[in-house]
Amino acid sequence: MKLHLLLFSTFILLLTSCKKDKEDPTAPSISFTQTSGYTLNLPATITFTASSPGSDNITWDFGDSTTAQGFNVMHTYTNYGAYKVKATATKSGLSSSSSKDVAITFHRRAVIKRIDVLQLPIYKDGGLDWDPGNFPDLTYKITFPGDTVYEATTVLNNAETGSFNVIPSRGTFILNEDIRFDIYDQDVGNVPDKELMGSIKFIFTDVLPTTTTYIDSVQISNGAVRLQLKFEFQL
Repeated sequence: MKLHLLLFSTFILLLTSCKKDKEDPTAPSISFTQTSGYTLNLPATITFTASSPGSDNITWDFGDSTTAQGFNVMHTYTNYGAYKVKATATKSGLSSSSSKDVAITFHRRAVIKRIDVLQLPIYKDGGLDWDPGNFPDLTYKITFPGDTVYEATTVLNNAETGSFNVIPSRGTFILNEDIRFDIYDQDVGNVPDKELMGSIKFIFTDVLPTTTTYIDSVQISNGAVRLQLKFEFQL
């Protein structure tokens, strides 16, 4: 009798486990890479490669009203510009997607030349002043793709706003990943001597030119922080 009960319990456990596996499938993970979109001549053919273990199929949206299927695909662009490419993986009826900007451009590099600080939080958390009795002393840090960091050596003393000339200009060859700007209040001798006032991100594909003539500045804002960036695309 005990043996029968044990076998029955084991059967129920296995049945429950199988049922749970059927009820709780997981969507496939997905990421993708692509060859460089830098080209002096059009059309430009780009190779896309998806990584999605166990998925049944990959569907591509190339951002120019064309699509394709497959883990490794090639696509030809006929115009310069920034294209929002999305790859969607499916498995057992579930799907997940990954998107990124792809730059088709004759510009090899982009640099930041000046940062104008237009707006920062007036107070710290809790309503405290940054510098009691004075305005903050501003400085900044730029984090480029690949975690390449440039920290300013200049400070704007007793200032709520102001301009930093980035000399020499600092830039990146990766145009389709975020750049982060951190603005600090720096007070030598205080503890802490550098406090983060706010951060904001920017991506060069948002302003990617399609000709050699372009507007070379842009305002970026996230509500708390507002900056004006002067930049240059280099051939």
